[in-house]
Amino acid sequence: MPIGALDYINACSYSHIMEMEKVFRALAERNRLRIALLLEMGPLNVSEIVSVLGLSQSNVSHHLKLLLDAGVVQRSGRANWAFYSCRKGNPLVEGLVRTAFQNRPELGGFQEDMNRLAHCHSMRRDSSRKFFDAVGEEGWKDLSRNLPHTDQYLPFIKRHLGRMDLLLEVGTGHGSMIPFLLSSADRVLAVDNSREMLSSALKFVTSEKLNTRVELRLGDAEHLPAGDSMAGAVFMHMLLHHSGNPAQAVQEAARVLKPGGILLVIDLAEHSNSEFKVEQGDLWPGFAKEKIREFMTESGLSIVAEEKFNKETVLAVAGMKGEKNGLQNKGYVSGRLRKT
Repeated sequence: MPIGALDYINACSYSHIMEMEKVFRALAERNRLRIALLLEMGPLNVSEIVSVLGLSQSNVSHHLKLLLDAGVVQRSGRANWAFYSCRKGNPLVEGLVRTAFQNRPELGGFQEDMNRLAHCHSMRRDSSRKFFDAVGEEGWKDLSRNLPHTDQYLPFIKRHLGRMDLLLEVGTGHGSMIPFLLSSADRVLAVDNSREMLSSALKFVTSEKLNTRVELRLGDAEHLPAGDSMAGAVFMHMLLHHSGNPAQAVQEAARVLKPGGILLVIDLAEHSNSEFKVEQGDLWPGFAKEKIREFMTESGLSIVAEEKFNKETVLAVAGMKGEKNGLQNKGYVSGRLRKT
């Protein structure tokens, strides 16, 4: 048994022992263990769990209820956008799921589950890409009028970027943020998974005579076409709610950051406007602040700043990758949080 889980048991009262029994009972059933291992890889909704495991929806819902009651998983999102993920913060649950995951080859059918999960994530990415390819330049101009205006949070971006040689923008869209980003960087590498969007961005960059300072690349946020530790900053503007796997996208951002580099995420706060979600082609109904923080900290980044804008409908979070040469970076102290 994992050391953390053993320590937890030793410190438990009778009531805690009863809670532990619920956890053990929940994970003792093979399909519930399969669900827990899937959710350790990232959030899924009921339909996605059904497609990966090949179980009926009623069966999956039953298993999820027992896992929820035992405190093994948690439910987030609203209305018909509910997503499930492994619960964080309980040493027993985390230790048991982690140990099961480390011994996953011994669970029959696990690799098949992982293959189907990879297909599920791929379908999410394809859905987002096809949406933007179909919308095109003029269509997106109309849709973007319903997005929060950037003026409110541009000072936050400028304040936390500092100055660098290379900045990587993930999900550049039409490239409208590139001139602003070039005020903080000598060069910008802009990535998008939509050929239509990149074509529009190329026209924009050319019209602004920025070609010598900007490189455009086709690629997914979850598999960035960039080398390790190459960028002084990574910028994700209204990207994560379109990502097939937001946690993996943040991990990729952390990979390409130099030590001391900054990841800036600007995204929608969690909402319940289903019409807006469909109109914008969103995969996720925004995020709770704690979820963005979780993405960053689990990718090895220290949260250095967070704010909310536009009547708290927009989240802005900055995370730093380590510290450069043991020195404070841009006046930050690792682990210290500025917020308003």
